[in-house]
Amino acid sequence: HCFTPLAVYIVDTPEAAMLACVRGKTSPFTMASYLQFGDHFRHPVCTCVITLAQLASITVDPNNLEAYFEACTEHWLNGVHAPFWKGYPHADPSIFLTPEPLHHWHKEFYDHDLQWCLKVVGAQELDFRF
Repeated sequence: HCFTPLAVYIVDTPEAAMLACVRGKTSPFTMASYLQFGDHFRHPVCTCVITLAQLASITVDPNNLEAYFEACTEHWLNGVHAPFWKGYPHADPSIFLTPEPLHHWHKEFYDHDLQWCLKVVGAQELDFRF
């Protein structure tokens, strides 16, 4: 058999959460939820083994959407019952999902650096200088 390796999948954060089968405000790479993002320790990695075990533990029929989504909330899963990477050998979303650098650098600059500069020197001074 010959398999195409799933080495890298460039995504933004919402797409990473969708592909890792986790809900919003949950890390697609670790077992942390948004309430734990500021912790001073590294949370365990969310591996494909853990995600697939959580999906297997849900006994509700996926065709019953309301009941299935309700059952997924216990594990912070988004309701995808058959992820596309399930059949890939050695495929692990915590490894192959990589953030889109340009998007993250732009967000870092605009959301943090530029906002800090605006507060320090003011919008008028920043507009005058640049």
